[in-house]
Amino acid sequence: MRFKAKALRLFAAAISAFAVARVVGAQEPAAPPAHRLVYKLEVAGSTLRWELPSTFETVKGVVGVFRGTIEANPLPSGGWDVKSRIVVPAAAMQTGNRRRDGRMRGKILDTARYPEIVFELRRFTGDLSRFRPGETFSVQVAGHLTVHGRTALVQLPVDVYVFDDHVEIAGSFPLHWKEYGMRDPSVGVMRVKEPMLVVFRLRAVPEKVAGTGPAGLHPPQPTPEGLLPKPFRR
Repeated sequence: MRFKAKALRLFAAAISAFAVARVVGAQEPAAPPAHRLVYKLEVAGSTLRWELPSTFETVKGVVGVFRGTIEANPLPSGGWDVKSRIVVPAAAMQTGNRRRDGRMRGKILDTARYPEIVFELRRFTGDLSRFRPGETFSVQVAGHLTVHGRTALVQLPVDVYVFDDHVEIAGSFPLHWKEYGMRDPSVGVMRVKEPMLVVFRLRAVPEKVAGTGPAGLHPPQPTPEGLLPKPFRR
């Protein structure tokens, strides 16, 4: 009987050890995909515009020239490190009024001294598991926007539309020119009000990256729950 009881205890201990080993193994991070995602923004098919309320009308402007990239690198934990940089030539902003545009470029934006408006992504919050053709989802982004030589933090929700051959990202955010040290653009009795509203829908196409291997254009990208930081709260 003693031998039988000892054997049962050893058998139970072996089962417990096997169970613990399976739990530990299940907690190990999954291997990251063998490729990264790199996209380039295209002006064709994109819209980047802004609206500035004033006493008599809402001044509307567009930007016809810009460049930028979006890059997502897989992490050993199974998550993604997302980076982006978008550059807009300040002189490319147009309102359809030559005299107003000249004043905006010379006295407001001072494009000779500050030729570029730059956005650099600093934080990304979202689930990329739905990143495949036909899917639409939202993420939160925050980054540094540099205008007129000054930098301020902007954060906003962005809608992502995934197609077979490209991705579109859309959103809007308020811009307060006083944060960037710009002059009040009001003229005479026409008083301009803050903030300016920036609205965008940008088309991004994948770039070929050396060493990515044969992979689908938009394969599913799993992101473990809780890995990414919580969404921003205003």
